[in-house]
Amino acid sequence: MNTSLGYRKKAQPKGLNQYRQNDILNASPTELILKLYDLAIVSIKKKDISKANRVLTELISALNFDYQEVALGFFRLYRYCQEHLIQGNTQEPLQILQQLRETWARAFNLD
Repeated sequence: MNTSLGYRKKAQPKGLNQYRQNDILNASPTELILKLYDLAIVSIKKKDISKANRVLTELISALNFDYQEVALGFFRLYRYCQEHLIQGNTQEPLQILQQLRETWARAFNLD
């Protein structure tokens, strides 16, 4: 079975699947963004550019353009990362996303 981000699920104990599902369903919006950063970082480290780009697309779709200046800044940063990933440059997007993840976690006391 595939998830919405295209990961093929490996056979896992039923309890583990339920735990992961509950973890996501019970996560706050800020925790979900952190999980997306984690997924993007892992995907880049595994050189799975397609998955990393899909995660960045999800991050873009989560932007709230009611706060246009901030959202536009993040939009441009995420697109910059996508463009570099497509060109085969993984180091710069990885550094950017790691810094964003760290800042996000600190801002919301998630670490």
